[in-house]
Amino acid sequence: MIQLQRIYRNNDSSSDNSFVGSEARSYEEYLALAEIPKFEGVSARVIDALKQRVGRDDLSIDRIAEDLKLSKRTLQRRLQNQNANFAQIRDALRFHYAIKYLIGEHMSVDTVSKALDFSDRTSFTNAFKRWTGLSPSVFRKLFRDYA
Repeated sequence: MIQLQRIYRNNDSSSDNSFVGSEARSYEEYLALAEIPKFEGVSARVIDALKQRVGRDDLSIDRIAEDLKLSKRTLQRRLQNQNANFAQIRDALRFHYAIKYLIGEHMSVDTVSKALDFSDRTSFTNAFKRWTGLSPSVFRKLFRDYA
C-alpha cells in the first residue's frame, strides 16, 4: 500500500481531506510533505514515466499507459491492485515539482502550471492551495529566500 504523505484534518463535521490545515508550516515541513513517496511495482514505473515527461509532455494517464505499453484500463487495474490510483501518484509528483519550480527554479506561476500539465493557472492554484493551504504566489513570497 502506498503512503502519500498527506496530513488529514481531524474534523468530525467535515469530510474534507487535504494535505495540510490552514496553519502555515516551515519550508522544511513543506519539503517533507512534497517528497515523492517510494513506490514499488507498476506504481514505480508510473512515477518514472511521469518524471520523464514532467516539464516537457502531457502527464495524462493515456500517455503514461502508452509509455508503459499498457492499455489505460490495464494500468488502472494494476494500480488498483496496489491500492493506488493514477491521480494520487500524479498529484504527489506535481506537488514535489511545484515547490521545486517555484522556489528552486524561480519559475512563474503560469510557467509552473504549464510545466505540470494543468489545464490553466486557476487549476494549478487550486491544487497548490489544496496541498499547502497557500496560493503559489504567497508561498513564493514566504519562502523565496530558501533557494
